Amino acid sequence: MAERRSLALVCEDTDLGRWALTRALEAEGYEVREASTWMEASEWLLTGRFDLALVTVSSPDNAAEVVSAISRQHPHTHLVLMTDQDSIRELRLACGTMLEILVKPFDLERVAKVAVSHLGSGSETLGA
Repeated sequence: MAERRSLALVCEDTDLGRWALTRALEAEGYEVREASTWMEASEWLLTGRFDLALVTVSSPDNAAEVVSAISRQHPHTHLVLMTDQDSIRELRLACGTMLEILVKPFDLERVAKVAVSHLGSGSETLGA
């Protein structure tokens, strides 16, 4: 019987960003599902168990919705929100300080670090 590959969800609004994140995660051994909107990502979340979810958020309200949905539907999924530097403070106020954030534009080496350590404890702001 074949071992299940780790499954990652990438929700990124730009084609290039989605492509780069997907390639970085695949290089670390993940099977990846892609979405360009939170609505598409929500549909993927109904189809299976994700080990890692990288989700771009546009506002604190959007971030709170994402955090709530993933923690409710997939409590064991390691969630990393992606946003620009200017939105970090608002995201932390809306969703808590333990939230892991990947700052855009992101460094693909940092994405790889998240991919290989997603089961570890602790949180950090990546790319800051």
